[in-house]
Amino acid sequence: MNDIVRLYEIFLECGQVTTDTRKMTPGTIYFALKGERFDGNTFAKEALKAGCRLAVVDDEKLRDEEGCFWVPDVLTTLQKLARYHRQKLDIPVIGITGSNGKTTTKELIAAVLKKKYDVWYTQGNLNNHIGVPLTLLSMPPRTQIAIVEMGANHMDEISELCGIALPNHGLITNVGKAHLEGFGSFEGVKKAKGELYEFLKKNGGEIFINVDNDVLLSMVGHYPWIGYGTGKDAVVRAENVSATPMLSFDLFTSRVTGLRIETQLVGLYNRDNVLAAASLGHYFGIEEELVKEALESYIPGNNRSQYIRTQRNQVILDAYNANPTSMRAALVNFRLMEHARKVLIIGGMKELGEESVSEHQALISEIMRLNFVECFFTGNEFAGILPADNRFKWFSDTNLLKEALQKKPISDALILVKGSRANQLERIVEFL
Repeated sequence: MNDIVRLYEIFLECGQVTTDTRKMTPGTIYFALKGERFDGNTFAKEALKAGCRLAVVDDEKLRDEEGCFWVPDVLTTLQKLARYHRQKLDIPVIGITGSNGKTTTKELIAAVLKKKYDVWYTQGNLNNHIGVPLTLLSMPPRTQIAIVEMGANHMDEISELCGIALPNHGLITNVGKAHLEGFGSFEGVKKAKGELYEFLKKNGGEIFINVDNDVLLSMVGHYPWIGYGTGKDAVVRAENVSATPMLSFDLFTSRVTGLRIETQLVGLYNRDNVLAAASLGHYFGIEEELVKEALESYIPGNNRSQYIRTQRNQVILDAYNANPTSMRAALVNFRLMEHARKVLIIGGMKELGEESVSEHQALISEIMRLNFVECFFTGNEFAGILPADNRFKWFSDTNLLKEALQKKPISDALILVKGSRANQLERIVEFL
């Protein structure tokens, strides 16, 4: 009997795995992963003392230690166990990747499908080579549909994650200029994200696609797909779309005509995320009234497209992540909103590699083209490239920006706060 089969028998008995002794409950299987700054093997004995059922280790010193299950590589074993578990489950697994909107789309799909099914989905941002196995192994036994978010910042990563999660349904939210440092170019991003399509094609899976996105349509080729969007080929379609600031639209499917949906999401750019969820709901037989109920009750969190009314201003907080594509979408949407005083607070975009300077210069040009007149910038990415213009104020970091906002508060404004996670722009909201 090989290691994975033996481990799986134990897993079926206890049903829980962990990689963190601080979050361990008695009876759990502990996987001693290695990181840049730690080695989980050093915590194996501590985990056993705390009541874990088994410690999976790869340190030779622990090979004969009671309670330890020695393997050549702990991470590989975790991934193989998750794949083995997935192979035993006869349920739909929906794979989601894309440059922007993955997490919001995942949560919206979960909200819709929960109206009829027991759904398990990626918690937080556990979407990498460790997070995907943990997502699969933490599924409750009653799960009827799983939704697995897949992130990537280098080639072959999506392909590897598909090899673990084995999705039989999937969608790419979009392809934009994100993680250029790891992918090298926009073509590299397309190839990397397209690994989900390639897996689904090879295994006869269902592909859901935004019919308004020519890049995705070119990537999928002649393989049959299920479409959503505003075009005539969409099975699930939106008309009369508006965002002032909350997104609303009329929903059309094979079963309903013009069902008005009023979401609590800011921005036209969320339309595609919402329609993706409606499309999966339609495919899995969720009644449109229940789809409406799920979409209208969903409230974004974690600094993603949040609409906040402070004592002095209205704030759109979209500070979880940023890349050139999502930044431009946010700016265009903000430009369309009606308000007497609009203020931009923009943080630098990370992981753009050699394209960083040119992309930040292009961003400034776009801001000037859209004629925004009050703009605050933070981050070293903007150092030395902002024009000498009273409209633009630059701060090397968020702390200095925060101090400036305290000294000279903004009032009676609609404010867009947008930047990469590293800027921690959510910290300024209390001063707006």
